[in-house]
Amino acid sequence: MKINNPFKNKGFRVFIWKGALSVFIVYLVQIILQTYLLHTAFFSNYLDIPQAFQLGKGVIFLSITNTALFGFVVFVMLTYKELFKVEHYKFEYKQMVFLFITIVFLALHYILKYLISQNLEYFSQAPLFWGIIKVVIQIFFILSIVLMVYGKNFIVYLLAKFKKQIVITLLVSVSFFILMLLVQNLWTYFSSVISNILYHVFSLFFNNVTYQPFVTSFTMTEGGGPLLGIGSFKAIIGKPCSGIDSFLLFTSLYTLIFILDYKRLKKGLTTVLFFVGALGMFITNILRILLLFIVGAYIDPKFAVGMFHTNAGWILFIFYFFIFWYFASKFVYVENKE
Repeated sequence: MKINNPFKNKGFRVFIWKGALSVFIVYLVQIILQTYLLHTAFFSNYLDIPQAFQLGKGVIFLSITNTALFGFVVFVMLTYKELFKVEHYKFEYKQMVFLFITIVFLALHYILKYLISQNLEYFSQAPLFWGIIKVVIQIFFILSIVLMVYGKNFIVYLLAKFKKQIVITLLVSVSFFILMLLVQNLWTYFSSVISNILYHVFSLFFNNVTYQPFVTSFTMTEGGGPLLGIGSFKAIIGKPCSGIDSFLLFTSLYTLIFILDYKRLKKGLTTVLFFVGALGMFITNILRILLLFIVGAYIDPKFAVGMFHTNAGWILFIFYFFIFWYFASKFVYVENKE
């Protein structure tokens, strides 16, 4: 999959712009709520619920997020020629009805949290069920934003145009999710290497750097891991921070490209660039953890272990992978065999 300039097509430009706008709206709502609601007495008294209901945190959630990211990239790989030529659908004011629906789902999310908080004994009988219901409401909230920005007609057009590729993407993504669960036991090696590197980096620039090879429990992660700290801010480099998921993402996508474009690739150079890219992916994960500690130590610890920790990984991965492959694809393909 050699990447050329797809932005010559207006439909694709608008498609990407609207995608960025959808993501921006979702995270703007989160930032506003986390900034002005989570620190209030009202939230503590009426909306704060136990971790058992918070399915949107932890290793499984990150695995699902990475699987969704993998599926997105696979979908682009399967459809890039047609996707770069999608039709342009103009914005229609009737799409704003989904703004009302978005507000309804956002309200339902907090109504459910209020009911759980005020009737904890009843809801604690089935925390997994109610946690799933909460996640489903959040999914519909996001889908409503997507429909508001793109419009129902464009979504229907997209589903009809790429229904075969969507089915293949779903099957490959499920396989990837299973593989991810199988190889995650290797995370301890990644965490140990990353924590040691960061400890020496931190020691060069900061005072009062904390390091413990392994801590068995911490609220930020599942299963423990090496403990790092700058001043009063401390965090475990556990499964979510280890980089094993990002490495598996990179390896799986690179392998998929190798299989799809096998006849068109310079095999030796492609193999060498895999190791270059994997090293770059490892360094990118170190940069992510470095930024997390800087944010936690000097800006806001709750933001660092919350929204930043949850989203920085996939955002950096998207930027890294597409930038890496944009340049790598210029060298690994055999000339005149597009």
